Amino acid sequence: MSPRPALFGWPRREERALTAAMATGFALFFVAVYGGASWLTGFYTEGLRVELPFERHIPFIPSWALVYVSMDVLLLLSLFVFRTWRDMVPFALALCVETALAAVCFLLFPVEVAWPPRAVEGSWAGVFQLADTLNLERNYLPSLHVAFACTAALAYAERAGVLGRAVFGLWALAIAASTLLIHEHHLVDVVAGALLAWGTWRWVAPWSRRAAFLESLRVEALCARESYRFARRHLRYGLIALVLYRYTLSRWWREARVARVGFCFLQLVDDVLDGDRAVDGEPLDWVDALLLELESGRGEDPGTAATLGRVLLERLGDDAARAQVFALVRTMRKDRERVKDGQWWSAEALRAQQHDTFRLSVDLMLHVAGAGVRAEDAPALMEAFGWCSVMRDLREDLAQGLYNVPEGVAAAVRGEGADPTRLDALLGTEAGRAWMTAEYVRARALLEDSAGQLAALEGRPGLALLRLFHRSIESFWRKRLPRRHPFLADVTARQLQGA
Repeated sequence: MSPRPALFGWPRREERALTAAMATGFALFFVAVYGGASWLTGFYTEGLRVELPFERHIPFIPSWALVYVSMDVLLLLSLFVFRTWRDMVPFALALCVETALAAVCFLLFPVEVAWPPRAVEGSWAGVFQLADTLNLERNYLPSLHVAFACTAALAYAERAGVLGRAVFGLWALAIAASTLLIHEHHLVDVVAGALLAWGTWRWVAPWSRRAAFLESLRVEALCARESYRFARRHLRYGLIALVLYRYTLSRWWREARVARVGFCFLQLVDDVLDGDRAVDGEPLDWVDALLLELESGRGEDPGTAATLGRVLLERLGDDAARAQVFALVRTMRKDRERVKDGQWWSAEALRAQQHDTFRLSVDLMLHVAGAGVRAEDAPALMEAFGWCSVMRDLREDLAQGLYNVPEGVAAAVRGEGADPTRLDALLGTEAGRAWMTAEYVRARALLEDSAGQLAALEGRPGLALLRLFHRSIESFWRKRLPRRHPFLADVTARQLQGA
C-alpha cells in the first residue's frame, strides 16, 4: 500500500499551470451556468415554498457571513492539496457535475425564500452584502454552497489524517450552518446540497480516476491546445477543428475523436517540417526520431507528437491504415528535403508529390469515417486537391523556400530578369502568368472530370465527404483565386461560358 501523500504542498511549475487552468475553467463554467440559471428563473412569476415551521425561530446572525464566504478559501486550498492535474480532475469534474445538476433543479424547482427582509449595518454589512450577492436569485435548491463545501471536505479527507478530517468536516458543517444563520437558505436546500455532494463524489471520483479516462482526457487536452495553435496561425485550421468537434456531438463521435487526433498529429508534423513550429535541431532529424519511436512501438517519448501518433495508430485498428500514416509522413518529409536543399522540381515530379500527399491523407480520412469510397475512386479530385493546395499557399511556400513552381517555369522567369521565389515578381512575367493561367485551365478540367467520377459513385457511403471537398475546391477556383489574381477573372468567364 502506497503511503498517503502530504496534505498540502507546492505544486511543480508545469503542474501548477495545469491545475490553475482547470480551476479557472471551472470558475468560468460556474459563472456561466449558475448565472444563466439565475437569469432564466428571473422570468418566473412565483416560486416554491420549502420552509419548515420551526425555521422561523432560527436567528439572523450577520457575522456568520464571514463563514459563508470562507467557502471560496476552502475551494482554493484544492490548488495545494491536488498538486497534479490527474489529482485535480476528480475534484474539478465533481464540482462541474454538481453545478450542472443544480442548475437543472433551479430551473425545475425555483424556490421562494420565506425569510423576512434583512438589513445589516455596522462592521458586518460589507461581508454580508458580499455573501448575499454570491447567492443570486432563486438558486436555492440545492445549496451549492453546501454541496461545494461538503465535496471539498470529502475530497480532502482522503489525504488528511484524523485531525485534518475533523477540521474539514467541521468547516463544511459551519458553512452549512451559516447558510441558515444568515437566512440565505432553508434546511431543505442544505440537506439537498449535502446529498448532492455525497452522491456526486461517490460516483465521479472512482470513475474519473481510471487510467483510461485520464489518458483520454490528456489526449483531448493536447488536441484542444494544438487546434488553438493551428487556428492562431490560420483561421481555416480553426474551422476544421470546429467541424471535428461538432461531430463529437453526433452518432459519429468515435470517428470524430480519431479524426481529431489524426488531424492534430499530421498538422503538427507538417508545421514542424514547414518551420512553423520550432524544434530542437533539424526538423528532418525530429521526424526521423518520431517515425522510429512510432514504428518500434517503444512508447518512451512523452511529447505531444509521439503521444498523438501512438493514439492515432492504436485507434486506427487496421495495418493498412497505419502503413498509410507512415507513408504520408515520409511523403511530407520530402517537402522539407526540398526546402533544405533548395530543390526545384519538374512539373511531373511536383504533381506526383501533391497527388501522393492528398491520396494518402484523404484515404486516411475516408477510412476513419468508415466510408465505402477511397481516393483512388476519384483520381481527378486528388489532382484538384494538389492544385488547390499549391495555389492557396503559393506566396507563403515560396517565401519559406518550398518551390512548387516547375523548374522550367522558374528558368523562364529568370530569363525575363525576375526572381521566381517572389510571387509578385513571378506573376509580373509572361512566363509566370502563362503558367498560372495554364494551371487554372487545368484545374477546370480536373473539376469537371472529378464531377463525373463522383457521379459514378452515387449511393456509396462517404460520397458526401468527397462532394464537400469538390465544392470547396470549386469555390476556390471560381471566387477566391480570381480575387487574389484579377487577371484570371477573364479566364474564369471564358471557362464557365464554354462549360
